[in-house]
This record gives sequence, structure tokens and C-alpha cells, in this order.
Amino acid sequence: MGISDPHVKKEIELLFTHEQRYKDHPLKGRPDFDQIYSAYMRKLKLEEEYKEAKNKSENSRKLLQMDELQCRKRVLRRLGYANEEDTITDKGRVACELSSADELLLTEMLFTGAFASMEAEEAAALLTCFVFEEKAPTLRLPENLSSALRNLQSNAKKIAKVCIESKLELDEEKYVEQFSPGMMDVVYNWCLGSSFAQIMENTQLFEGSIIRCMRRLDELLHEMIGASRSLQDDSLVEKFEKARNLLKRDIVFSASLYL
Repeated sequence: MGISDPHVKKEIELLFTHEQRYKDHPLKGRPDFDQIYSAYMRKLKLEEEYKEAKNKSENSRKLLQMDELQCRKRVLRRLGYANEEDTITDKGRVACELSSADELLLTEMLFTGAFASMEAEEAAALLTCFVFEEKAPTLRLPENLSSALRNLQSNAKKIAKVCIESKLELDEEKYVEQFSPGMMDVVYNWCLGSSFAQIMENTQLFEGSIIRCMRRLDELLHEMIGASRSLQDDSLVEKFEKARNLLKRDIVFSASLYL
């Protein structure tokens, strides 16, 4: 052929090698070779189609995430956590102090003065709605706690409305209902000085559920103290510190329970 290029020669030799391997392959002599070959080619085609579909799905998912991100940023701007340049505001910095419960709702309640007129034990009772996740029958609450709960639900509906208007998928009813008042009376009476035995006589909740909730509440109160300091509200700092002190006593926070 008169070909002197070593690279071309190498490719030709490789081609001959593959042709010979093809002819010598044990499958080549089988009577159903054509069917096997066709099935293999279909397999390759399906694998290619799968990769293509997977890539399209991934791209669609990324687009949806980008859309959701834009909706969430719109919510933060409308509620005042970020400005039009998406720079965090003072309100946003307060929200950054909270991570163990719904940051938006807690911050809204701080900024609307929801805790201002409450006693420490009332504030502790209301905050259980953020950390108690079990379904439980709610006893008839005294008016001071019922009023606090209505305030929470009103703020939750406000947030849900802004989210929905900002095209963020959210079920308002489910969002509001997730803040369960099932532990409000328990923590309220505990902070007023009731013994654990007295608490257990008047509730259908399990001991473990109560203790878990109170420990989560202690963590949330710690964060609320930090958020109040960021807000530079000394009266709230004092109130949440008092609530934490009222909560942390007796068997509920006994070190032996960790063993």
C-alpha cells in the first residue's frame, strides 16, 4: 500500500487484529449469532437512551431547584430578612441565631412583640409548639396560653400567605398544624413548680416523650437568648433565661438519664 506513516500502520494492524478476533470468537459460529448480536446492539442503545434520560432528569431537577431558590429568596425579601440586593438585614441576622426550630416564625414573633407581655413560664409553654412533634390530645388550655397559641397561628398564617404568593409550594393548613400545642400545659405547670409525678397524673403522654421535648426546649431557649441578645432586647434575654432556669430542674435534667 506504500503507507509509511507509523501511526497509520499501527491503526491498520489493530484493525486486522480486531477482525481476526471477531472471526475467531466462539459466538460467531453459533446459529443464533444474529439474534444475540441484535440483542446486544439493542442493549447498547437502551443504555445510551438511559444516560440521555438521566441527564435530562438531572437538568430538570437543577432548574426546579433554581426556581425554588428564587422563590425562597423572594420570601426572605418580602419578610425583610434580605434587601433587594439579597444582602442580609438586621432581622436576618437575628434569624441566623435560630436553628433548632422554625427560624422564620420564631423571628416574626420576636419582631412583632409576641413574647413581650408573657411571663417566663408562658413563653416556655408556647415554645413547646416548635419542638413537640408527636400527636397528642390537647387539654383545654387556660386563656393566657390559648391567646399565645392564637398569636403563633396568626403569624404562621402570615408566613404561609407570603410563601404561597411568592410561588413557593406550601400547604397553609399543614404548615400551621405542625406547631402542636400538646405539651403546652405540661411545661407550663412544670415551670410553675409541679412535680414530675403530678405532671404524669394529668397527661396521657409518655415519660420519654416529655423528657425529650423538655430537653429540646432547653436547646431552643438557649438559642432564643442568643437571638434576643442580637436583637438587643435585655428584657427578653432575662425572660428566656428565667424560663430556662424554671425548666431545668429535678429528674428531667438528671445526668443519670443519659446513662
